[in-house]
Amino acid sequence: MKSELGSPDLIELLQGTALFLWKNRPLDMEIVAVNSQQHSYTMRGTCPHCRKGSGFLPRGGAHINHSHPARWIMPMECQTCCKYILAIAQQPYPQNPHNLVYETHYPVGEPDDEVAAEIPSHIRPDFKEALRCRFVDAYNATAEMCRRALEASCMNLGASPKDVLEDMIDELEEKRVITPFQKGVAHKIRLGGNRAAHPSPQPTAVTVAAEGSASEQTPEPIKTITKEHADAIIKFTREFFHHVYVVPKELDKYDFSKPKAAKE
Repeated sequence: MKSELGSPDLIELLQGTALFLWKNRPLDMEIVAVNSQQHSYTMRGTCPHCRKGSGFLPRGGAHINHSHPARWIMPMECQTCCKYILAIAQQPYPQNPHNLVYETHYPVGEPDDEVAAEIPSHIRPDFKEALRCRFVDAYNATAEMCRRALEASCMNLGASPKDVLEDMIDELEEKRVITPFQKGVAHKIRLGGNRAAHPSPQPTAVTVAAEGSASEQTPEPIKTITKEHADAIIKFTREFFHHVYVVPKELDKYDFSKPKAAKE
């Protein structure tokens, strides 16, 4: 008997919607074992509900959609949080049911865009948007939104609104609102956002310096924002906000000074 989950129109609609929303997002799942007699399989990967690495066990046999390639569609339970997903695997070779390949699962998960509550409310949305951009591998957008959040922070910390963010950062350090180290972190975020906002230059011929002409090599400027760079810019932004917003609020909670003697 055909399962209600096996409606081709419904399955195609779900797949099309998910692929449109989360195109090119890597899905951290893999099939571990297949039980062809019971028409089921087990998986492991990151749960979209609890965001933890877990195993997934079948909760009912798979509905097999005999398309090309055939698809095994099955409800599964996360062994960490006990919530459910709908898993879909492909059977590339009709005569070999033991060889299944993971295709997708629903829900595909939500971005973890939680940020420190101590960050001012008008700055948090930009940083949260940066985290959501990172979730869908939009690396340039991630860096640009971090830079935008930084610029809003500089004005919040008392920098005079200017056309050049570099001047605003330097002004805060000159006023001793931020430390030289925090200034360096802010400039990293600024430069990362600038690189993301502009296309990479066309490759040109490289002139090789004569051997021994330089005492040490300087790193080559980054031309394209990659996953590694986006993650670093997010980390720098978190650290900047942690030092200028979170730590001061935490310090205000505690007073370790000796109580003053009561006056007679």
